[in-house]
Amino acid sequence: MTRIILALIISIIVSSCSFAGSIETIPLIDRQGESDTSLLINASDSEKEEYFPDGEMPSQILAFYVKVQGQGVLFDAGLQDGNITAGLMKNGINPSDVKTILITHLHPDHFGGLVNFSGKASFLNAVVYVSAPEYDYWVNELKHKPVISALSLYQVHTFQYGDEVLPGIRAVDTSGHTPGHASFFIEEGGEKLIIAGDILHFPEIQMPHPEVSVRYDVDPVKAEQSRRFILDYAAWKDIPIAGMHITPPGIIRVRKSGEGYETY
Repeated sequence: MTRIILALIISIIVSSCSFAGSIETIPLIDRQGESDTSLLINASDSEKEEYFPDGEMPSQILAFYVKVQGQGVLFDAGLQDGNITAGLMKNGINPSDVKTILITHLHPDHFGGLVNFSGKASFLNAVVYVSAPEYDYWVNELKHKPVISALSLYQVHTFQYGDEVLPGIRAVDTSGHTPGHASFFIEEGGEKLIIAGDILHFPEIQMPHPEVSVRYDVDPVKAEQSRRFILDYAAWKDIPIAGMHITPPGIIRVRKSGEGYETY
């Protein structure tokens, strides 16, 4: 309970702040709560107890609104019953003014907010971008009705890994959590930022032990590889990481520490 109260206080403080150097970045807090350690894979009982002695892990869902070369871009949309549109409005951004949405992957806590309570588009004038492997997996292979329904409300563009999706934004292969999960490398005025999506769910344990994955991962081994790739690169180049499940404000800098990593 103490962690939840603290998280709520933090969310109030950061709701209208910008981070990530000169890149104007607004963290949008969709949901906060706690999860059970049974979600972890490759974590020993002693490790679970070390990092989460009460058996509960802080859990949050975030999205990010980033100004890149003068254009506002929304990264992910949260849950359908979440608070992303409210967070935008608190920061003076009308959802109808959002023109571009980049989706890291098509889990409900990332695409759900594309649809409002009435089943209509939450962002009336937005174009949605999603990786081609991710689109193919959910739409063509699984024929996932909620995904198909949500995307049908928008003009949707797909991209390949390595593409410059928009000026200053390049898509990077971080598949594993889902088959088409993408992260985004952003460069603006010499500053850099990585929108990492779900390479980290519970950084308290996954930073020092990057081998720990979660039951949500479609391919836990590949998810670990993607996590190590992003953390290695961010540590080497000293680039901040924005993650959708990192404690608000959701942006960290990392460095190597033993066999894992730590924030600083």
